[in-house]
Amino acid sequence: MAGAIAIVAVLWVFLQAAGILGHPQAIHDERISLYFQSHGFGDSKINRPLLLNPEDVETSNLPEVTENALNNSVNYGITLSERIARLEKNLVNAGIGLTDDTPTHSQYLYASPTEDALDLQLEAEVVAKASMYLVQHFCQRFGVSDEACARFVSAYKLQGTTIGESCASKQRVSCRANAHYRTIDGSCNNPENPRWGSALTAYSRILFPSYADGIERPRSASQKPHSLPGARVVSTSLSRTTDQSDVSRTLAVMQWGQFIANDMAHTVVRKMVTTKEPISCCTSDGNFLAPRHIHPHCAHIHVPKEDPVYGQHQQRCMNYVRSLPVVKTDCSFGPIEQMNQVTHFLDGSTVYGADDDRAEELRTFQGGKLRVDDQNGLSYLPKAGNNTFVDVCEDPDNCYKAGDARVNFEPHLAVMHTIWLREHNRIAEKLSKINPTWSDEKLYQESRQIVIAEIQHITYKEWLPTILGKKYARALGFVSSIEQGRISYNSYEDPAVSNEASTAVLRFLNSLKRSQLSMTDDERRNNGSLKLSEHFYKPRVIENEGTFDGLLRGLTSQTSGKMDMNFVPDVTESLFRTNKNVLGLDIISLDIQRGRDHGLPGYNHYRKYCGLPSAKTFDDFLDHIPREIVKKLQGLYNHPSDVDLIVGGMVEKPVEDSILGPTFRCLLSEQFARTRWTDRYFYDSMAQPRPFTNEQLTQIRRVTLARVICDNSNNISRMQPNAFLRIKGGNELASCTDFEAIPSVDLFAFAEKDKAYR
Repeated sequence: MAGAIAIVAVLWVFLQAAGILGHPQAIHDERISLYFQSHGFGDSKINRPLLLNPEDVETSNLPEVTENALNNSVNYGITLSERIARLEKNLVNAGIGLTDDTPTHSQYLYASPTEDALDLQLEAEVVAKASMYLVQHFCQRFGVSDEACARFVSAYKLQGTTIGESCASKQRVSCRANAHYRTIDGSCNNPENPRWGSALTAYSRILFPSYADGIERPRSASQKPHSLPGARVVSTSLSRTTDQSDVSRTLAVMQWGQFIANDMAHTVVRKMVTTKEPISCCTSDGNFLAPRHIHPHCAHIHVPKEDPVYGQHQQRCMNYVRSLPVVKTDCSFGPIEQMNQVTHFLDGSTVYGADDDRAEELRTFQGGKLRVDDQNGLSYLPKAGNNTFVDVCEDPDNCYKAGDARVNFEPHLAVMHTIWLREHNRIAEKLSKINPTWSDEKLYQESRQIVIAEIQHITYKEWLPTILGKKYARALGFVSSIEQGRISYNSYEDPAVSNEASTAVLRFLNSLKRSQLSMTDDERRNNGSLKLSEHFYKPRVIENEGTFDGLLRGLTSQTSGKMDMNFVPDVTESLFRTNKNVLGLDIISLDIQRGRDHGLPGYNHYRKYCGLPSAKTFDDFLDHIPREIVKKLQGLYNHPSDVDLIVGGMVEKPVEDSILGPTFRCLLSEQFARTRWTDRYFYDSMAQPRPFTNEQLTQIRRVTLARVICDNSNNISRMQPNAFLRIKGGNELASCTDFEAIPSVDLFAFAEKDKAYR
């Protein structure tokens, strides 16, 4: 008895310390719908999402949920957490854990939560269990469906319960009125709702979640007793390990997409609450654990005996730990929501970090610059060899320290991080000469503001038109120009990245990866390559002679992979492979499993949301999916509504000059429209406390990825003006000193002319 009381006491300390960051259901902005309708994009009409509406649930025959009942539900949640604590102790004593230098350990490093994120896990789990208690006692047994029960329970708040005040207190943020610069963690962007968009808050949702029990169990088939096909079975049935090329786009499309996707979203995994150890769901050799050793947060992927790759090595189990949850900012009961560990804004968190401790660790506090590691007179990212960054790599001395620990995932990403580190320091140095009286803090903040503006402009002016199609992007107002003026700011909508975008839509970028990372000379002749599967978490290869510039030239001359369900084997069987292992993991299986873990409704529901007809039979998919793929889907899934969002979205045929089908194009457009409109500090917004002058904005709009590469490579002398498109007529190689072909940003526009600078 005394032991049980002690465990509950420990849990209560965790609960008191936990931060509670979430969000209300996102409300869709109708302006994007008007854009689509007014420009004739009938295939991408935007409908309103399935918003939470308690009136939709018949409650007249349900018993009243009293404050006492709410407290009982919370106490029930704490009791269940106590049981998990005992189980975790047994797992540790049994030696169940991750083995270093294995694919599953690298997988954990990629999605490892920070201490601050982990401190929020327990309270979210307690609220989830409490919500299940309410569903079972006040709703389910009265014949109400799981989803209707989840909606019903979501109408109740934690206020008045034993954890209500703890939750409410975490929403109170002290903001500096009209601060000139955005905060590192994204808080205070919206003064009326200071937690909106900040790090360690939940993703928003376009559609209400679809969990098997309404609250937390991963999505199941729409019709019982059927089940969803295994994630690995779907992967091997639909994907062919080919390396097909996109005829017009370069590999920079993929790499920039990955860079900004990491800027906007970082989904992390749960850890043991009591010991804070990582969770293992399979044995180190890829087999099943004994039932008593399986943690309740496991959702491991079954691998069939006849699997064409893993079956030959007798591997039957692929590790998958469920994503870390967080309580919503409105402090309500209801389905679990997954946490975004970085800010939801496109704000350079990959460069600067998403919390104050990391941001300070990266700074020199001299001249506004960021820390570097000098190698033969060239600046690289500093090594990750200290306690703060100990979890970013197997060997911290062989990995980098950056705003985002995923920098170490593969060499191309490390190169992209490095050129932006150099860009910040280049700008800081020039600003210090232009404005010699500026302090270190002002130089840092002004340089950071310019870098963020450059990242935003490249994304909307160059990258999105390449992904969505120029006509489509222009119709949405993404292609910023002086003629368009400034954007308006929407303070009423939560800027949180949608779960759909982070968990499904942006994952299409993985299909663009290539197996061989080409390195070319200044004439764009191939003079070597790196194999992707041999360089996971080995980023410092970029410091080898000729490799850094070779990879940059390769990124902008090698063609991108084609967007489809065909992936290179480096990510379908060798993901996170280490020196000790013949095989790695399968990124498609992991992405499918994550979508189910997050309760994303099936692809069919998003077709309807985006204005396509809801499929009643599999043949109804033929409007946008090739017949041979539809046949495979029919052989895998029992019902059209069971098809996973990521699967349906990726097998759609591209529309017009986009690389995406209509559903993913619709959802990606919705995300980036919201990202722009809901950011008070967006570079061309007049809502900023101190917006750029017209002269400064004109200069920002001159930046291109080609110019950033020219200015921050080791010794690249030529680049095509649009780095996302292949070198050809109208996009020929130009000298980096040709400022007409590749314009540069004149930083004299940022000279302080008087005390009222800007």
